[in-house]
Amino acid sequence: MSVPLTVVVAVYNMQQYLPRFVQSLQLQTFKNFEVLFIDDASTDDSATMLEGYASTDLRFHVLHNAQNMGLGRVCNLGIRSTRTETICFADPDDLLPENSLEVRLAAYKKHNAIVRACHNEITSDGLLINHEVRPDLPEICKPSALAQRIGPNPFLCAHWTWLFPTGLLQKNNIFHGEDMRTADDIYMLTHLFYHIQRLVWLPDTVYHWIKRTDSLSTTRYTPEHYENYFRCCNVFYQESVKNNNIKLADIFYDGYLFAYLLHLLKQVQDGKSMEDDVQRVVRDAARVCTRHKGFERLLADEKNMAFKHPGFFLLWQTLRSTAPSMVQRLASSRLILSQHQQILHYERIRQQGWDKNVRFDKFDVEQNLVRARYYFCDTHPEEKYMCDGALNEPAFTKNCSVFTGKDYNIFERILWLQLPAKDEDHCSLTVGEQATALNHNVGQIRDSFTPKPLDDRNFPADVRALRHLAQSSAMQKRFQNAWMFIDRDTQADDNAEHLYRWIMHNKPGINAWFVLREESAHWPRLQKEGFRLIPFGSMEHNILFFNATRLISSQMDIYIYAWLEDRYYGDLKKFKYISLQHGVIKENLSPWINTIDMDVFVTTTVDEYHSIIDDSTDYVLTRKEVIRSGLPRHDALLAVPRPEKRFFIMPTWRADLAGSWDGKGQQREYNPRFIHSHFARTWNALISSSRFKALLQKYEYEAVFWPHPGFADYLNEFQLSENIRRPKNESIQDLLKTSILLITDYSSITFDMAFMHRPTIYYQFDSLAEFSLRQNRRPGYFSYEKDGFGPVCNTEDEIIEWIEGYFSTGCQCFAQYMQRIKKIFHIRDGKNCERIYHAIC
Repeated sequence: MSVPLTVVVAVYNMQQYLPRFVQSLQLQTFKNFEVLFIDDASTDDSATMLEGYASTDLRFHVLHNAQNMGLGRVCNLGIRSTRTETICFADPDDLLPENSLEVRLAAYKKHNAIVRACHNEITSDGLLINHEVRPDLPEICKPSALAQRIGPNPFLCAHWTWLFPTGLLQKNNIFHGEDMRTADDIYMLTHLFYHIQRLVWLPDTVYHWIKRTDSLSTTRYTPEHYENYFRCCNVFYQESVKNNNIKLADIFYDGYLFAYLLHLLKQVQDGKSMEDDVQRVVRDAARVCTRHKGFERLLADEKNMAFKHPGFFLLWQTLRSTAPSMVQRLASSRLILSQHQQILHYERIRQQGWDKNVRFDKFDVEQNLVRARYYFCDTHPEEKYMCDGALNEPAFTKNCSVFTGKDYNIFERILWLQLPAKDEDHCSLTVGEQATALNHNVGQIRDSFTPKPLDDRNFPADVRALRHLAQSSAMQKRFQNAWMFIDRDTQADDNAEHLYRWIMHNKPGINAWFVLREESAHWPRLQKEGFRLIPFGSMEHNILFFNATRLISSQMDIYIYAWLEDRYYGDLKKFKYISLQHGVIKENLSPWINTIDMDVFVTTTVDEYHSIIDDSTDYVLTRKEVIRSGLPRHDALLAVPRPEKRFFIMPTWRADLAGSWDGKGQQREYNPRFIHSHFARTWNALISSSRFKALLQKYEYEAVFWPHPGFADYLNEFQLSENIRRPKNESIQDLLKTSILLITDYSSITFDMAFMHRPTIYYQFDSLAEFSLRQNRRPGYFSYEKDGFGPVCNTEDEIIEWIEGYFSTGCQCFAQYMQRIKKIFHIRDGKNCERIYHAIC
């Protein structure tokens, strides 16, 4: 029986991976094949190992190169040397499923067609990161005909999933690219594309692409790598011109421009590429575009270019930019592209009235509510929510402001739909007389949102061990219905601590735990008080994270609510996330808050509450999630001692001055630029000035200088006189209670002082607009001049005058500011913790 198929395998220094690869070949269900191993002058034991395999399996043949030829030339040697009817390729650090060859050869024989199938991308530790799915194609197709609809790119990649007629490649001199550091296979496919008259694309997965951490696909690209991809695009242009189909080449090149110019920009951000690299890559990209007159064709529709051809738009904007460096030109062009695409997207919504796409993205198991979302222009279309034939109103609705055009507005419509109690009851939603994906019984809806157990067989050993321990009966019993509290990993003394204390004293039946670093200065204090403490980052913390039903925190950092990776543990988490907040929101924080999935969100003032939940605001949060309860720590500020002759200085942080962050806790790297910044120099100038020191001595006041926790590491670099106290392990609450005046710039701690009917002086040497820009915030409802609890000072002279003015009157809160305070805090009943408890219970 003749052998119908050859697998060509180029080998260079692959001794580590050959055993498992060869095993995957030997386990193939189809047995009548040959393997042509070509050793490309390996310097390890690969050649010896290949000879050993060939001596025991007659299907294995080995060719040896005296000198290293490179991958492309090796594959071409394989094509020229193959005598079987069909040929395919594989890399020896990847794997073939057992039926890989069988399904491809069977399809080739059945359909008399070139075969393309699907593949998986898998990390070296066994995690599936991408599962390729067959496009919506006829069973047999001609790629050049279908590429107008789905694009040519799917037919110009993943050559290890193909099965080729050997004669077609040899007859038409269709070979891999040579002297290429990457994309040699794509080079071959661009030559092949217009020769394919019949292709069958199988849904079967025939190849496992293993993404090693040291492989080319996961490490740095040099300019040569990008040039190799553009070289393939140039070839495809040439072939497309021959076949009178240059539009396909534009589509192909556009996809590569978009992907690889953004990839290059990411490398710049990661420190892997420099200005010279960007100049070279942009120059090479422009050369291909100029050669084939891409801009001449596509600029005729310049208005829609960003939407239809984003890659060309990105290159065009970069080339026409006048920024001083090519990196800046590319970065600014990326921003312009995003803005254009966004506007075009919204204009299409405007034309249609709404986006015709209703998404169902969240299910509240306890309240039996499902969330629906879609975009609309100005007025939302008619909605009909039916439950067992009866028309129902949504439980909660919100029109979230998304975009304001010249004469129109785009909103996101958010609906929380109450499901019936019975699993067999049927629910459906239509929007604008169009059926949506919600047309099922309650049981089906519930099942669709239930996390499917992850297959952890190929996960790292430590991951599997943690998963199994977290699901053990002992751990589930210990942390049954647990509530996990955390302020910062390094500190307590915030709203989580205060709510925990209330729970501990008033609801002892709650299985409550408090997470904190064991080395924190606050650990002994809480331990003495009887808090059930768990060390942050410990095994107990990890297990509690999975088993807790409530995660309650004053912070909204990713290390709080996404402590462990969803790719390994996403099926185990069950908690509702309750954001107690760190303070009262004054600015518009929607760009940040909208990215966090929260179940309960605590607010304090009427204006704050409505700035978030009202229609036409920028927040996606609704009345379902947002409560107006007041902050837990404010309960402890009602019964306060008489203030001492002490005032509190607390500037808030600046995001652009914080050091690098690994995302695993509060601690950041030291930033040597901080102390030389305008921010640090201005505050240093105030507290070290002779006039400031003289005021402290004259009126016998003590100052407490407590910058934001993000700047705690720089405290020793400020010039503090003996009258200025540098707190160490003290409670911020205790110091606030005994302070009579606050000096800050933009800190929300001003609301804590106001709650105690004490004034603030705002030292805002940088404008609110500048501060908001540096913090990636937008100005909000709160005006410091109209709503603040004290005067706003812009210069050192102004603030010195106001400090003396307050000192000379015993720091009494002036009438106009006291009036504002009493209006904001008209409820001061000490029941904030109780209200929050009932909201999250």
